[in-house]
Amino acid sequence: MSSWYRPDPLTRDLIHLINARRHDHGDADAAIDTLQALLEQDREQDVLTILAALDEEMAEWLFDLLAEAACSISMGEGPDDKPRYAILGALELPLQADVRTPLHLKIDPLAIADLLREHLHLTPGTVVMVEPRLLTDSTIERLTLQELHQHLAGMTEGQRRQLLAARLHPPMESTAFLLFELLGSPEPGLPDSIEEHSRQALLAGLVAQCPELASAPHMLEAPVFSSYAMFDAQNAVRLHRLADETVEVWRDLDPTVRSRTIVHLHTQCGNGVYMPVWTDLFDPELPDDHGPVWTSPDVWVFTADLPIEWPGEMLTNRLLAEGCTRFENHIVETPDN
Repeated sequence: MSSWYRPDPLTRDLIHLINARRHDHGDADAAIDTLQALLEQDREQDVLTILAALDEEMAEWLFDLLAEAACSISMGEGPDDKPRYAILGALELPLQADVRTPLHLKIDPLAIADLLREHLHLTPGTVVMVEPRLLTDSTIERLTLQELHQHLAGMTEGQRRQLLAARLHPPMESTAFLLFELLGSPEPGLPDSIEEHSRQALLAGLVAQCPELASAPHMLEAPVFSSYAMFDAQNAVRLHRLADETVEVWRDLDPTVRSRTIVHLHTQCGNGVYMPVWTDLFDPELPDDHGPVWTSPDVWVFTADLPIEWPGEMLTNRLLAEGCTRFENHIVETPDN
């Protein structure tokens, strides 16, 4: 008799919740509780594996809940018998083009907390705490959802504040992130917009604290859960590393082969939320059955609710800057899940 694998209780709970959502009676609060329990067990990869197997609508639903589960925790009821929440948020900020190393991205957390309280129009009584330095994309890329969740949970339990990242790493792109906590908020989410005058004042205050920032208020958007910032940072770093690896192999080719090589940029049509990207170096003079000269490893990127265009755009620009002028974009179709 063949053995049958029985999923553990948390996996079964998540499957039940997904099936309930498919039949239009899903319980978002129960799903967040289940996702938080999975994160506490360091099972982020299990959730991402399930996410990659869902259809687009279901994947977007789970993706948003996963972001909220990592960065929003109920603190119980306040004095007015209404629920209160702890939230870990982030603002994405532009850096100057010529950032020097070692990085100097320190800010005054108390002054910036006052700026956020004023210009995000936070509810009175909400405690604002700010990470004492800006974090780069290549720094945040090393974080996990579990680490974000543990950090926020520690704050709600009154633990001493710890830095989210032990050291800063040079950015892949000219991007930094301001991470902050809202404790005692009456809403589990973040403001969905910033007024123009508040955007100007907020960025001016940040630039005064950190001259490495570029004065570009039009690039300052509404805050998001820090998990979205983490996914966005991972995309930037992974795609840049993929481009670097492809360029390095392309440079090592024989000059004659290199001159005729075509770079194929592949994206796989999965669920439109979590999908692999990879590159091939293809020599058109080789027989069709030879295949590519070289194929990169897959790089998984997130696309739902993130400020990322089709991933091929970033790769194409990077390859063009390095001298690769012959390339094709390929979308690999997959059957519906």
